[in-house]
Amino acid sequence: MSGHAGRNFDKDKRAELLDLLSQGAAADSSAWQLFWQSTLGEATRGNGQSMEALISIFEEGVSEIISTDIEVEDSIKRWVRQIIRVAKSWGVDQADFSELLLTRQFSKKFAQREPVRPQTAGTREKILAAALEIFSAKGFHGTTVDEIAESAALGKGTVYRHFHSKKGLFSELIRLKVAELEKKVQEVIDPHADVLDIIETYLRTYFSFFDRNRNLYKVLIQEQSDFGAEVKALYIGNILKKVPLLRRKIFLAARKGHLKQMDFHTVFYGVMGFIDGVMQKWLASETDYSLVDEIPTVIEAIFYGFVNPGPSALSRENTLG
Repeated sequence: MSGHAGRNFDKDKRAELLDLLSQGAAADSSAWQLFWQSTLGEATRGNGQSMEALISIFEEGVSEIISTDIEVEDSIKRWVRQIIRVAKSWGVDQADFSELLLTRQFSKKFAQREPVRPQTAGTREKILAAALEIFSAKGFHGTTVDEIAESAALGKGTVYRHFHSKKGLFSELIRLKVAELEKKVQEVIDPHADVLDIIETYLRTYFSFFDRNRNLYKVLIQEQSDFGAEVKALYIGNILKKVPLLRRKIFLAARKGHLKQMDFHTVFYGVMGFIDGVMQKWLASETDYSLVDEIPTVIEAIFYGFVNPGPSALSRENTLG
């Protein structure tokens, strides 16, 4: 390239840049050197022209970064370091170059500013709603930011102004939904109620929430291999933070002989696993029924088990044999 180098990255050059940026600190310095040699070509190294050429390359590089699904913030940091390093090797005045670079970026930012700022919150909600719909249909890896932007009727740059990456968008979506569930639980739980009433109220709230958010549960199930531990730690962990009251109620009920003496955490995780299985059955069902319809069976199984009590019950040997 010559003159205003970097103004027209070809396909191979774009792929090379993004590959180097995605490698982070592991990128070989000789690979970067070859990249710059082929990119800059015969670009003139006069101070003024050098700054314009490098800023032109920098801006095009930024455009390439935000048009992909790589981690935007970290990649731009690496790209800034590379541009400054090359400017220094060219003998460009560092203060002048930094001032010009910042001025250009802020000028562009203000020039591209959306005219109606009060719509920001609504825009964010549109992005999250579109993301949930597409994540549930195509999975995390099968979804692109372009598809989310198109579904939300927004530009791709707008999506990236609200969320730095696709993973960041996914994580924020889950965090907000878990917070919504927590709020629902807090609104309906009566701390003075009987322990079994509290458990039943919580189960009803939990099932009702996912009944209204079927796509959310579908996403959680689909992404278990990549995000399962992270997501479960988020919503199970947050649920555990809210159960000191329940734990205390169970302890008191056990002391009075109303409940069996059992390890709280073992029972808690066992119950959550059982509930998870019921919800997966509901999600996989070809018939359209409400998850809330499962509550009577779930409560009966959790509270009383599924073996008939009393002397007329079959022996364990006969039951299993």
